[in-house]
Amino acid sequence: MRTILKYCMFTVLLTGLSFGQTVDINGEKVEVGQEDLVFQVKGLVCSFCAHGLQKGLSKLKFVDKTKYTKGVYADITHQFVKVGLKKNKEPNINKALDVIADAGYEVLKSYVNPTGSELKVKEYEKASK
Repeated sequence: MRTILKYCMFTVLLTGLSFGQTVDINGEKVEVGQEDLVFQVKGLVCSFCAHGLQKGLSKLKFVDKTKYTKGVYADITHQFVKVGLKKNKEPNINKALDVIADAGYEVLKSYVNPTGSELKVKEYEKASK
């Protein structure tokens, strides 16, 4: 019986690791999967602006346009943007940062999970003017 219980716990643990990891962004639990790039964005307050940001990010070559809305999900309530990544395509985070900054928003953090079990978080300092 203990062997079965250990096997079930191990299977649940592996299943959780393979799908991604969850982070809390402004009170929202956000899943960061292997094929996701997530940005915590400051200043994203209206749906019209979010649509413009989605349009700009969806033009990047590493974005999988079959996910979310043309590859991008923007949550204005919790101030984050989730970008779907193409399989086996390395994301150019700097290009995505440029698109977000050019749209007038500040990126506070980025999250990637390239292996499905190794969440990488990068914090950004406020740009000086």
